[in-house]
Amino acid sequence: MQKKSGDLGFFSATVMVVTTVIGAGVFTTTGHFAAELGSSWAVLVTWCVASLIAILSALTTAELGAMMPQSGGDYIYMRRAFGTKVSYVFGVISGPAAWTVGSAFVAGTLGKHFNNLIPQVPELVASVVAVLILTVIHTRGVRVGALFNNTTTLLKVALIGGFIAAGLAAIFWGEGTGAAVEAASLQPNPLQSNPLQGWALVEKIFFSSIYAGFAFAGYNAVALMAGELKDPGRNIPRSLILGLGGISVLYLLVNVVFLLATDPTQMVDSEGNGISDLGTFTAQRLFGDNAATLFDLVFVLILLSTLSSCIQVASRISWRMACDGQMPEALGRSNAKDTPRNALWLQALLIILALSFLAKKELLLLNGMCTLIVDLPLALTILRLRKIEPETHRPFRIPFYPWIPLVRILLAFYLGYAFIVEDPWHGPKAVGLIAVVLLLQPILARGRKE
Repeated sequence: MQKKSGDLGFFSATVMVVTTVIGAGVFTTTGHFAAELGSSWAVLVTWCVASLIAILSALTTAELGAMMPQSGGDYIYMRRAFGTKVSYVFGVISGPAAWTVGSAFVAGTLGKHFNNLIPQVPELVASVVAVLILTVIHTRGVRVGALFNNTTTLLKVALIGGFIAAGLAAIFWGEGTGAAVEAASLQPNPLQSNPLQGWALVEKIFFSSIYAGFAFAGYNAVALMAGELKDPGRNIPRSLILGLGGISVLYLLVNVVFLLATDPTQMVDSEGNGISDLGTFTAQRLFGDNAATLFDLVFVLILLSTLSSCIQVASRISWRMACDGQMPEALGRSNAKDTPRNALWLQALLIILALSFLAKKELLLLNGMCTLIVDLPLALTILRLRKIEPETHRPFRIPFYPWIPLVRILLAFYLGYAFIVEDPWHGPKAVGLIAVVLLLQPILARGRKE
């Protein structure tokens, strides 16, 4: 697979960033924390914090990816900077763990909306069938998968742009729509009488940014496929910067529609919990029940491309680790189409297991925990490699070095602190996950290094 690099150009690289990142997150995560924050400005600040963290992380990935354009991405960088033990832990947690639960959340949300359209098909069945079909597509070759992703991503961006335009038009110029929004019956929020203030609000914003950060997960997909890009030294940085910049603007506009349609203090259901499907809820409020049904169809189309890209790129971590002897040898094999077939099917199996045994909120929290575990060592990677390999050619250098990596490291520390403060059990769970991964090393790391 490495030998036949160069199938994907700049457009496909940018599409890979966009299609992997944009999916369920922007339409579902705000509802989990908006009512607790209690104000529109706090919700928008949360999304700005999540955008900032993603962009800082992407700049680090841009330098490292341009410097080491091999499929495997972050795992490759960690191995070069810190050796096999650290890279093994990082690879398992970021690949078979984080990418799996993130993909499962996307698949589960897709299944929910498909079930809304056709109630006779259970959510789990729809989700599993989607995973299996997309896995088959990607076993047909990189170009087949890229063609599918490119086509569905253009449709996805157009549909989200249409939602923003139609939502703003309905709010500001729709006949009677604004009054209907104001008069609609909403559930009372028990937190409204005691809103967060001061440092407690700041901590809640940072913790909420972990939820919002799920909507940016997958930005490093292009680095995971670096060995299959044309001119990766240029295309990785450009696709990351252009892709994430556009995504950040799009996300803020979507949330503006949410917040204009419904006050954040009222984004709760009949049991006082956050609204887990804010996109459909907002569409129903603005356009009525029929539009909400149409939105289910839109959501299925949007999530298909996201799930497709997640399955495609996540398999590259297991494949790369197997090539390095850190995963079973069979996962390092490619088929006649030069794709990691066994790694793709392993990823599909793990996603199906996660769908079967974990609730959506548990998937979000586990994804956030895995991301936090790997974020700090990844942030340190660029500092380490700048020190031990100062003469190595770097087609792209992170601007304002070392300040951007240092800011990212500080944010990683504070996000970890906020995560533990929110629930003291989060810390032991994270330590337990690392311990389990280490205990599994004698079983998993049985491959033969190529």
